[in-house]
Order: sequence, then C-alpha cells, then structure tokens
Amino acid sequence: MGKALSRDLVQKGWKVAMADIRPNEELSKELGEGACFFRCNVADYDSQAKMFQGVWERWGRLDALCANAGIVDRR
Repeated sequence: MGKALSRDLVQKGWKVAMADIRPNEELSKELGEGACFFRCNVADYDSQAKMFQGVWERWGRLDALCANAGIVDRR
C-alpha cells in the first residue's frame, strides 16, 4: 500500500517522505528526487520525532500524513 501511494503521489508532483525501519533503495531510485527515505521505527516516539525533524529540515513543511504501518502486539 505504501509503495503504490508513494508512486501515485510522486507522479502527481508531491514530495514524498518514505519512513520505514528498512530502506527500499529500489523504490527510492525509481521515485528519484520526488521522494526521500527516512529511517524510522514507527513504534518508537523518539524515532518518529527524528524523522519528522528530518522532513521539516528537507522541505520545511508537512502537508499530509498516511500512517499505514502494521504493528503486531503479540502479548
């Protein structure tokens, strides 16, 4: 879902910040300058804060957020 959304938004001219714990270099190359990868553990507040700071430093704004990570709590 995140890949498809990233591709669609870049095609529409958006700047896309892709946040994940593992980089996807193939997708990053495909999307080029329209997207940037930020390493982020979405289950960790400090990691999220660092990612948001990186997005702000790169583009100076955040227009929309799509949180589509799946986290399983096995307790």
